[in-house]
Amino acid sequence: MKWFARIAIAFFGLLILAVAVLFVLGRRADAGRVHVVSEIDATPEQVWPWITEGAREKQWVSWLVEVRQDKSKTGVGAKEVWVMQDANSGGRREEMEAVCTEYKPLSRVSADISSVGMFDGRQSIAVENLGNGRTRVDVDGRFHYSQWFAALMEPLITPAATQKLAGDVAHLKSLVEQSKIKGAADGTASRTF
Repeated sequence: MKWFARIAIAFFGLLILAVAVLFVLGRRADAGRVHVVSEIDATPEQVWPWITEGAREKQWVSWLVEVRQDKSKTGVGAKEVWVMQDANSGGRREEMEAVCTEYKPLSRVSADISSVGMFDGRQSIAVENLGNGRTRVDVDGRFHYSQWFAALMEPLITPAATQKLAGDVAHLKSLVEQSKIKGAADGTASRTF
């Protein structure tokens, strides 16, 4: 019976150590930060609609199944609700509200984003004209998890969220570049979306 007690003590000791490590890592300077940069072979005019139009956002943001936009206001103060079908939670639908805090067409859009009882934060997407028909897209977000378990697991959640975002931005790059090629083939390349 002593061996059982020793195993139980060792197990609980490891569990407490793991929780302590997660707790400390969750307090680091970059906790909750997601950041991805990509260069796209297209002009800012060709990239911008994919970032700001709900129907196009649904094409490149994985898990995004619905975007409800308040059409009464555009730019700063405009609100959107994103409905995500989270693959990590058995496909449960979750809503996030975004309120635009900065809007500079063809250059930068920022929003405060929150999911009641789960997280809140701010995400910015900067679009930089690199010349020669190339654009840099820089997505930077900082999030705070209000749900205690998510806050504890932040050191695991943030890298997974960054990986998802990197995949989404790679998909954005692919879609924009494909639409540019398609536009050149059918003679609509000079139009903006």
